[in-house]
Amino acid sequence: MKLTIPVAALAVALTSVSAVPIDSSSTHDLTTTGGFAGSLFNALTSSFKDMFSARLVQTAPDQEPYWTTEFGKQVLWYRGIHFMDLTDTPDLGVLNAARTAASPQSLLQDSSKFPAKVSHKKELKSVFKEISEDGPRKHLEKFTSFHTRYYKSETGRQSQAWLFKTVSEVVKNKDYIKVEEFTHPWGQNSILLKIKGSNSTLTEHRGVTILGAHQDSTNLFPFFAAPGADDDGSGTVTIIEALRILLSANWQPQSDVELHWYSAEEGGLLGSQAVAQSYERKGTKVNAMLQQDMTAFVKAGTEETVGLVSDFVSTPLTKFIGLLVDEYLDIGYTETKLGYAGSDHASWTKIGADSAFAIEATFENSNLKRIHTTGDTFDHPEFSFKHLMQFVRLSAGFVVELAGWGEAK
Repeated sequence: MKLTIPVAALAVALTSVSAVPIDSSSTHDLTTTGGFAGSLFNALTSSFKDMFSARLVQTAPDQEPYWTTEFGKQVLWYRGIHFMDLTDTPDLGVLNAARTAASPQSLLQDSSKFPAKVSHKKELKSVFKEISEDGPRKHLEKFTSFHTRYYKSETGRQSQAWLFKTVSEVVKNKDYIKVEEFTHPWGQNSILLKIKGSNSTLTEHRGVTILGAHQDSTNLFPFFAAPGADDDGSGTVTIIEALRILLSANWQPQSDVELHWYSAEEGGLLGSQAVAQSYERKGTKVNAMLQQDMTAFVKAGTEETVGLVSDFVSTPLTKFIGLLVDEYLDIGYTETKLGYAGSDHASWTKIGADSAFAIEATFENSNLKRIHTTGDTFDHPEFSFKHLMQFVRLSAGFVVELAGWGEAK
């Protein structure tokens, strides 16, 4: 969706205001509102009030954070500028920075950490036969039926509750798996699914292997419809299907695995930053993190490929992801650049964890015209469940090759 002249004018006004530093000790509520509960008027005025709340953002790792507004963040998105909203997590990565300052050699990425060849081809080839479009299609039909999954909206909370229930149903009667809500002050919680490995010593040595996606959606204004089929309904259902097929084979990893569905990625990686900060403070060791954000779009006239993001990621882990594509997928990969804070993997990079990001195509051939609009649906010819299935393979291969294969008792 393009900015209209009035909206563009408002954007200029808001971003002009945002250029003026705001005293961090002052209130962040810049307007007042009224209205009555449950009315459209109340919803609109509440949304507009929120648009003027102040937020601390950063658009590059070497840039000083600055204050803007919620609407200013939306303008950044429509200008194609990625950002992290640091308002709630200004010290994310501080512990990692102190550690690397004390031990500069820790900045060197260990290419020997990840396998040079795959070890579970037989098991994975077998479970790949269980992959089906039925589950992802059914889940997307429901997930996109919510008016918006905007992280501060009532329907955003409802969609999160539905997702929690759906994921819990997939893992019912598995006593080595638990599903938790990671609570956030804005209402839509992140969902963390934790699979206990069979060998605690291996977990202590390796750390936890994390597969992530984000559950929220957005449009220019929070009260606009935002079906978010590709961004990131596709990644959300991709990792659900990967989990389903692995559990169908009674799989239990040797070391711990977690699947995360983050809230508020579209708000500046808010959910994943909060989760990563929690892990950083607790000293939780992370083996590797792979983000699945937009996995289903194939632009007409282009060759089907996996886009492997090569900037602001772990180079050794990304190389390993390329190996997985070569071994387990029916298509190849192409390296692409996305820029700073491209998705939730960036939160983990900031705390020093090896993270990677696989996307549906090269950045320029991805679903740029439809995302963040009412047109991000799954009923158009460029949305491909077949392509999504390739990312199911990648997701399953990632957790099995890094956390091992075992069978639950």
